[in-house]
Amino acid sequence: MMKENWLFVVSLAGMTVSAAALMLLIPSLFDSGEQGNFRGIGVLACLAVVFAVGMLYWRPSPSSSDNG
Repeated sequence: MMKENWLFVVSLAGMTVSAAALMLLIPSLFDSGEQGNFRGIGVLACLAVVFAVGMLYWRPSPSSSDNG
């Protein structure tokens, strides 16, 4: 149980960092006269997707205890 929570947190942090870096690099695609770094943007996009899938796979299950 603890390992799954740890993997979820690592996936969340990885997706956050890779998606933030991706958002910062996207405007460079639209700069005129400058070659875009498509490989770097593609790698960051793939990393964000992989971390998002990891988050969905390792998300903690909701507690089933009812207090009412």
